[in-house]
Amino acid sequence: MTALLQVRGLTKRFGGLLASGGLDLDVHQGEIHALIGPNGAGKTTAIGQLAGEIRPDAGTIRFDGQEIGHLPVHRRVALGLTRSFQVTSILPAFTALENLMLVHLVREGHPFRFLRSARQDLGLQRQARDSLAGLGLLARADIPAEDLAHGEQRQLELAMALATGAKLLLLDEPMAGLGPTESLAMTEILRRLKRQLTILLVEHDMDAVFALADRVTVLVSGQVIASGPPDAIRADPAVREAYLGAEAG
Repeated sequence: MTALLQVRGLTKRFGGLLASGGLDLDVHQGEIHALIGPNGAGKTTAIGQLAGEIRPDAGTIRFDGQEIGHLPVHRRVALGLTRSFQVTSILPAFTALENLMLVHLVREGHPFRFLRSARQDLGLQRQARDSLAGLGLLARADIPAEDLAHGEQRQLELAMALATGAKLLLLDEPMAGLGPTESLAMTEILRRLKRQLTILLVEHDMDAVFALADRVTVLVSGQVIASGPPDAIRADPAVREAYLGAEAG
């Protein structure tokens, strides 16, 4: 089976630091593939290269059959490869609905249309409300994003990423800063999204990783030390020693 995302030999150095050391990675259609490892393992650098924010020194990135290693971020987003960040990237003074409306404006090719006039567009409003409803935020549509709870802000950011028309979502620590109840809610949201799109998940919350992932790839010092089904990764002695430790018990 051909992977939706195929990465071969991805290499990135920052001076003497090897952040990505010949990374090979396959992410298949419809799966949640977790990329885990200790701090400094190169996970966020890898995601940055896949998204187009960091230029690799070597290697190839193929998405949906097309080589995209040379493409800028916006071209990758247009193809359906979208990233969500560790830190929320919403417009705090805008309402949840307005944040979504702006994403839909850009997607439809009207990035310079004034939001004041766009607010009167019932079709645009309907699209934005549908996006919010899909993430359980419709009741919070008219709340400024800065006044949403942290977990709701993460849900809003996720709704915005989905509104770009993503086929593959690069999720960088979606549980960061969430309490136990919020983490469980986000885990359930991601489980539901699995029916709609493919996800490459970077996450330190091992409960979430093993609850969600179909496959797990483990990075240490920029290199893959193991990749496979969650049960195999949990039992792998090298993984336990390098990263999971007591959490895998």
